[in-house]
Amino acid sequence: MIENSRNAKSVFLKIKRNAAQIINPILTALVLVMVLKGSVVEATHIFGSSMQPTLVDGDYIFINKFKYGLHLPFVDKMTLLWSQPKRGDVITFIPPGMSGEGKKEIYIKRVVAVPGDKVEIVRSKLYINGHLVESSRLENKDFIYQELLGDKEYEVTKKNPFSYFRSMVVPKGHVFAIGDNRDNSYDSRSWGPLPIENIKGKAMVIYFSKSITGAMINLKRIGGVL
Repeated sequence: MIENSRNAKSVFLKIKRNAAQIINPILTALVLVMVLKGSVVEATHIFGSSMQPTLVDGDYIFINKFKYGLHLPFVDKMTLLWSQPKRGDVITFIPPGMSGEGKKEIYIKRVVAVPGDKVEIVRSKLYINGHLVESSRLENKDFIYQELLGDKEYEVTKKNPFSYFRSMVVPKGHVFAIGDNRDNSYDSRSWGPLPIENIKGKAMVIYFSKSITGAMINLKRIGGVL
């Protein structure tokens, strides 16, 4: 009877060890996947028109969450910062002052000014540190302009020629982010400078795009680098 009890205990311990050998790697892999998803790369879907023509409703993009710092799973703000956003970067973030369900909504805009910059908009023209950002209207494209900000060239939509924003200096630890669809975007012109710690990542590339109805794939947009 004692011998049978010892045998049963031995079998149980063996099963327990084997189970641990199987379960532990699986749990480790799951933890790594969660950390990678929260810290390195994430896919997201564009809703709305605030970044037209750069991004349109139906675009799917990859976000580099490792570009500026470390993001831990289930933590709203950046844990460790090692790189500053640059003018022209397209970023994802949580706007300042959000609470509750609002903190789950991720925005995407373009950085036009960094800490210490003076930003101003006069008659729809963007000025950084008193210098006009080069902008030229594109032929055969209504209301579409090409802007050159530093070494970054991109297109914006401007329909209102009388758009203004009073000059302000971007404080330390913040950036000024606005939509490429200048007259249809809720951005830093409304809620002020964006804390860098609120940034989730830098937009990388459009990996898929479809029509608003989802009936057609927009092949021309796939592969667009941001």
